[in-house]
Amino acid sequence: MSISIDIVPIADTLEMYGDADKSSAYSLSGHVSISVSSPYSLFERRKTARILLHSVTLTFEGQTEVLTPPTGYSSARICSLTREIAPPEPVEMSNEGHEDSNAPCVWNVVFDLPIPGWLPPTENYGAEDVGVRYGLFAEAKFSHICENQSTAFSFALCSPFRSRVKTLHAQKNIGIRRVICSPEDETGARDDQQTITYLVNANLAPSPEKVRRFPAEVLKKMQVLTSVPESVDVERNEFPLVIRMRMKDLVAEECKRVQVTSISANVIQKEKYRSNISSNYARRYPIPSRSQQPPHLPLRDPHPIGSFYETGLGVYGGGEGSASRSFSLLPPGESGIYSLGEKHYAFENDADCPADSATWYTLETSVPFVRQAPDDKTLEWCGHPLLRASVASPLISIAHEVALGLTCTYDVPGTTEVAVERLSFAIPLTFAFFAPGAGHYRCITPPPVNSPELVMTQIQTQTPEPGSPMQYAPTLPAYSQLFDRNGDRKIDYLVPLPLYTPRPASASSSNEDLSEMLPLLSTGL
Repeated sequence: MSISIDIVPIADTLEMYGDADKSSAYSLSGHVSISVSSPYSLFERRKTARILLHSVTLTFEGQTEVLTPPTGYSSARICSLTREIAPPEPVEMSNEGHEDSNAPCVWNVVFDLPIPGWLPPTENYGAEDVGVRYGLFAEAKFSHICENQSTAFSFALCSPFRSRVKTLHAQKNIGIRRVICSPEDETGARDDQQTITYLVNANLAPSPEKVRRFPAEVLKKMQVLTSVPESVDVERNEFPLVIRMRMKDLVAEECKRVQVTSISANVIQKEKYRSNISSNYARRYPIPSRSQQPPHLPLRDPHPIGSFYETGLGVYGGGEGSASRSFSLLPPGESGIYSLGEKHYAFENDADCPADSATWYTLETSVPFVRQAPDDKTLEWCGHPLLRASVASPLISIAHEVALGLTCTYDVPGTTEVAVERLSFAIPLTFAFFAPGAGHYRCITPPPVNSPELVMTQIQTQTPEPGSPMQYAPTLPAYSQLFDRNGDRKIDYLVPLPLYTPRPASASSSNEDLSEMLPLLSTGL
């Protein structure tokens, strides 16, 4: 007889919303199909295939792998969740009545696994496409039921050499994609430009000793505010940048000597690869203990290249604890420098304004970026320099920042000299994928797994007729549109409550009506 199992999830990719959150979980539903068919025979009628299913175990496991010349090959288990999804008692399965059919008899064992909401997204890194992966692993244990058993002597003789309980395995890759919900403005339109403002302390850039420097007391009076989006959409090609500056409590004569001549902005992506699990990450999230990590407990589905390094045949020597690289995401030919011209004494009126109402010199621009920077031949082991979403995982972290530079001049009093200073500072950025409209998503509710009559259902596999209509899941709104983060249902206060109207006289019950209703009530009791 022929027996096989297959994992059929409702969706191959699980989308998680917002930042990593230990207090949230997502449902991963589907079923494990068990197919039974009779072997084909030319000389006799096919025999009925009968098996006894003992258990079906389903495991969801996540893993991360790293391969770099400085670190070599490293791997870690991110999570592992195992559930027994079959009934506790053995279940008999047979294809009785369908022995001659070319299609097998199929039983579906439904499952609904709670997936932690803090998991990093699926991603490939480096030239060998190692990275973060997730998968479902099913294991079914069964034994054959023989109708025409041979003599007791032959059965006793052969039984020690036969495997009474056999095991079947199946595997299915599952992707995790993390997105953020785009806020909506008052008109209900999508608003991606919610900003966060930083008060920065400028750092003096290195300068030759012969160059005249700014007076320290002038620089201390300069205040700089920088506003960037809370999250930048990876699928766009620019983001807004606002810089506000002023001189606070600086005398008028000094304010009139300071100019701003240019501004520079550069988008930087920083990647870090580790050979060991980050201690900071281990404190924040409940990853498996050291005894559950390789090499104590190998990964269920390691990358094939890992076996070369475990046996010492790998090319990269390794030995270092981490490797990193950073690159600019500015478009080719874009310097990121914006000249403001000459005679820009932007702070000349700051001294005349009260401290609580001082004017701010505002610079607004849009900073462009590309999804793939020019290749760096010296770092080919990292793969192509692609724009990725900001993420933190046990062995890999991706961070972004916008490096800003302000070139200012100061007219030295009593001379014709001009002191030049370049103030530099870095502002963190968060790149993310934005979720599309709520109508893009579909939600399918599986049958409850605690219902015995729905846990296992037998179906006959059939090929749909050409042109037959397909059944789709109903379109439902996103969870965030219906409920708050604490689970309370949202109330739409824009829809007014109906005005109170008294009940009409005909609706009031008379004594005669009550007398007619009382016998009915007493009879119902």
